[in-house]
Formats: sequence, C-alpha cells, structure tokens
Amino acid sequence: MDIALIALDLDDTLLGADLGISDGNRKAIRAAEDAGIDIVLASGRNYLSMKHYAGILELDRPGNFLICSNGAETLSAEDGAVIEHLKLTEELCWEVSRLTEAHDLSWQVYVDGKIYSREENRWALLDQHLTGQTLLTAPPGEILFRDGQTKFVIPGEPDRIAEVYPILAAHFAGRAEVVTSKPYFLEVLPLGADKGSALTRLSASLGIPMEKVMAIGDAMNDMSMVNAAGWGCAPANALPAIRRAARVVSRKTNEEDAVADLIYSVALGLSRGEKT
Repeated sequence: MDIALIALDLDDTLLGADLGISDGNRKAIRAAEDAGIDIVLASGRNYLSMKHYAGILELDRPGNFLICSNGAETLSAEDGAVIEHLKLTEELCWEVSRLTEAHDLSWQVYVDGKIYSREENRWALLDQHLTGQTLLTAPPGEILFRDGQTKFVIPGEPDRIAEVYPILAAHFAGRAEVVTSKPYFLEVLPLGADKGSALTRLSASLGIPMEKVMAIGDAMNDMSMVNAAGWGCAPANALPAIRRAARVVSRKTNEEDAVADLIYSVALGLSRGEKT
C-alpha cells in the first residue's frame, strides 16, 4: 500500500506510561522516514509540550509539521512557526468559563508554556506532570480572555465528565468543538479544531490525498483523524469506539510498541495488518 504520511497521537499511543518513546518505536519511525513517508505528531498538547518529542525523533527540521492543541494549531516542527491557529473568541471564553462554573467544575487554559487554572486541583497537578508546564492560578477573565484562547480543558472525575460532556456538546453545537482527550479531561476548542480536520487541511496543502494517510490514535479526540485517514489505526489499548472505527487494530498496546507494529505491518507492508 502507498502510504505517504503517518499522523501519530502521543499519549497512550506513541508514548508509554513513563512518557517516553521506546527504541522500537523510534526505529520504526526512522524506517518510515527512510522510505519517504512524512511523519506528523498530532496531540492535544501544545507546541511547548510537544517540541521535546519532535527533538527526540529528529523531526525538528524544515518541512516537518506538528498538529497541536487537538487541531487548533498546526506549526512548523523546526521552530514552532504558525501555519494555522484557530482561537475561541473572547465572548466564547466567557461563556465556557461561566457554564463550566455553573456546573461546579474548574477550567484551565494554556498561555506561553503555562497552565492557568481557575483553582488548583489534582487534575491540574496531573496536567502539570504530564506536560511539564508550570501551573498558575488564573488571573481575572478581563486579562486572560481579551485576546481569545486556543482551548479550555475542564478536568474532573470521569463520571462527572461523562455527565457534563453531552450538555456542553449540545450547548456549543455549531459554535465550538467539544471532545474528551482523557476520561478526566473535557476540552472546548474553536470550531474546526479537531485532529481530523487539521490533518485533512495539512495533507491538502502538501498535496497528499487522504487515502495515502495513516493515522494512529487511542482516545476520543483521535476519532476524527482515525476516520479521516485512509488508514485509520489503533493500538490494542485504544477505547472500544476507536478500535471499532479503525481500519487496522494492532494486537499490541502502546506499552508493547503498537506504533512500530502498525508502521511495519501497514505502512511498510512487511506483513498483513489484521483488524481485531
């Protein structure tokens, strides 16, 4: 099969529990590049949280790209130069914050490598650990929202997030994207900011048809790119909905180098991928 571009989710797909990239995955990615396949990292993380991984994979050079903030930003992997940046308006920022607070939940936004949280909580501290960004108490909305925001993350117990998700999705339908990136993180993003749409726009700009694109992801914020790519794939640890949507599912988890398994079996055609 003729794969020209591979889009890779980070957390729980390419990354292990230690937040690192295994030697096996690195070697497979290098093999794909040597075969002329473009590699794009696509994550809910922002550039400052992703550039470390681009460096490890030696993607931080001209002609490579990162899809950040769940598709709200597409940037140059070399230096973070903006290719596309979608933002929530100031009015929507106020609306998201007030509706979130009305449901007795906190919220957080990301500016210049810092997490600004309405209140410190264990989820915000977890986000600080996962992303390596400094956690600060949010200043007044008049300051924080005046130039808009790239996205809001609403953290909470998974059962509570599952309860509030359909309420926010219905409320912002046609005006913003609402998605879960982890069971304990609900995200509100600008309209058109999803990994699948960003990947489609980037692929079009590179002259690569989507049937020649492979995308690997595990969570609900990966659904759009798994559906959009001609070869949507998933590790064995992916959510059931993602495994059902995927064209190929690895028998291996992210801890067992599922990315390498899928690159070799699907993109490089060393063996026949098998959907389970």
